[in-house]
Amino acid sequence: MKKLLLILLFFPMSSWALFTARATYTGLVSKDALSDVCASTSCSGQTPAMVPLYGLGADVLVKLPIIPIGFGVRYENLGLSATSASIEGNAKLTRTAALVNYRFIDTIIHFGVIGSYGLSHSGNVAVKSSGTNIVDYNDGSFSTYSAGLELEVKPLIVLPLIIGAEAGYMGAKWTDAKDSVTSTKKDVDLSGSYVKFFLGLDI
Repeated sequence: MKKLLLILLFFPMSSWALFTARATYTGLVSKDALSDVCASTSCSGQTPAMVPLYGLGADVLVKLPIIPIGFGVRYENLGLSATSASIEGNAKLTRTAALVNYRFIDTIIHFGVIGSYGLSHSGNVAVKSSGTNIVDYNDGSFSTYSAGLELEVKPLIVLPLIIGAEAGYMGAKWTDAKDSVTSTKKDVDLSGSYVKFFLGLDI
């Protein structure tokens, strides 16, 4: 019985699931974007440091029969809001991305690598002092990707419910973001390490 359980958990064969849909919650510890956009303004040195972007999203993956490779789409809506003295900072990143994963273990436990490449984006970084906008960056061109490891478990075995987590690195570069306050342009870097938690169905 013990040997059978070990085979079910760890033998690298397909779980036969063809479709995965999961809700996600993500935290992205990006570079210090608020300080970056304030570098040459009156809020320089006053912004909150290293506040993670976080938010909800969703993944949909389709897998070929038997082969443990999945393809799909990821949606993420990440943001932050932080204050320090009279300074208030806000940032937002929304992305839709192509998604691919490969599972080394694909039974009751799913473990493997996962990557995404951004297809469409929107974003905003704004800083206020005593309620007045100092900088407010919009528009520009985004380029994003992510690479990480994922681990999922079917806790009830006979039911398709899955829970899990993913951790890795996201590259998120924002080129020629335009400040609506000063009409200047700047490159903003939101890249950093991330962790993502899953809850969904694997059928």
